[in-house]
Amino acid sequence: MARKRQARANGEGTLEMHGRTWRARWTVDGKTFTRSTGTSDKREAARRLAEFTAPFRLGNERATLEGIAARVQGVTAELKAYHDAQPALALADGFEAYRTAEIRPDSGTRTMAGYECYYNGLLSWLAANRPAYREMREVTPADAQAFAADFMQGHSAGTFNKHITFLKCLWRTVADADADGASGRLAAKLAGNPWERIRTRAHEPHARRELTVDELARVCAAVEGEMRTLFAVGIYTGLRLGDAARLDWGNVDLMRGIIAVIPRKTARHAHGKRTVIPIHPTLAGMLADTPPDGRKGYVMPSLAAMHERDSSMLTNRVKAVFEGCGIATTTMDEKTGRAMVDVGFHSLRHTFVSLSANAGTPLAVVQAIVGHSSAAMTRHYYHESAGALKNAVAALPDVTGAVALPDGADAPQAVPCAFCAALDGMSLAQLEAARAEIDRRISAIRGT
Repeated sequence: MARKRQARANGEGTLEMHGRTWRARWTVDGKTFTRSTGTSDKREAARRLAEFTAPFRLGNERATLEGIAARVQGVTAELKAYHDAQPALALADGFEAYRTAEIRPDSGTRTMAGYECYYNGLLSWLAANRPAYREMREVTPADAQAFAADFMQGHSAGTFNKHITFLKCLWRTVADADADGASGRLAAKLAGNPWERIRTRAHEPHARRELTVDELARVCAAVEGEMRTLFAVGIYTGLRLGDAARLDWGNVDLMRGIIAVIPRKTARHAHGKRTVIPIHPTLAGMLADTPPDGRKGYVMPSLAAMHERDSSMLTNRVKAVFEGCGIATTTMDEKTGRAMVDVGFHSLRHTFVSLSANAGTPLAVVQAIVGHSSAAMTRHYYHESAGALKNAVAALPDVTGAVALPDGADAPQAVPCAFCAALDGMSLAQLEAARAEIDRRISAIRGT
């Protein structure tokens, strides 16, 4: 009589000894199958049993796996629903999440303050048009399109592009910080970037114009004290308002006749590279009026303090000087009907480059003095005109009436000193460009 083994699971089968050999028996959906293994070796019989039942088990395994997959999918959906139901990053905390993200672009304090204003503008729009929104993830591409359409009205293309570009960056940065998992805050749980499909607008930037020598003379005659020095610094160095107002005596070398500064705007991107500017005789005379024992700290301490406290106060004071001299500071944009800034302290930077062009200063030299990273940027300011006679900062006209510049053979004596001082701030590429320009001019003079 055959000895039966205990039955296994459906489709797996059992072994029973039949005479001297093992026989395989298995049941699938109530139907029993038997087959001789042809061996008396139990291990070999078990192997053959597995081969016999494999096709029958496959269907059961597939059904089992499909059931498991369905269950996993269901659990995943449940987990997602639970996850989505939890609180996410609030709209009110969006900018702080961007500001504290380690992966955000490096921006200065003033730039970040401007970005915060951009974001607050969006929050104001959402409060008026989507009052139920509380979290960043609620902002949809349709909302972004609606905001862009509203913002486009009454704003220049440049302003529009700045806002949209920043909002794209903010959403992307917050999402990337979530992915890193080290933000230490509520996750934003953003499904995408609603701003990605918003296209920027084509525009032609409105550049501040340079001032004429007559306008400069009127302005310099109207200012006194630190404001007079501030305007002279702007005219004869091309420094931006913040760098000019915060000029420190440690940056001024009257013996060598140079001012060496690290412009705040490019300090991070240029790795702290100094800009070396020759001191014009007019400016040198003003700076020399301060006794040696008083040359400590800021050159213009009152204006430096004003700029640190609120830069707009100094900007408005400069604007009042121009308007007091009958110089219009704004012009109307015919396309948008908005007032555009036409004249401001930055106009002095344009004027410096323009006067340098009139004096015949090589473009590479001007590029080194104003601290531009490329000649293309300098050309944006470079307003060429006929009658270029001299090639250095010392040859620029005195518009203050404070210094009588030497005539005849004395004037060129200042040129080599100013030119050599400018070389101190040049890179190798700029020096090679300056040398090529000098060789070209020498060849032209010699007629070769």
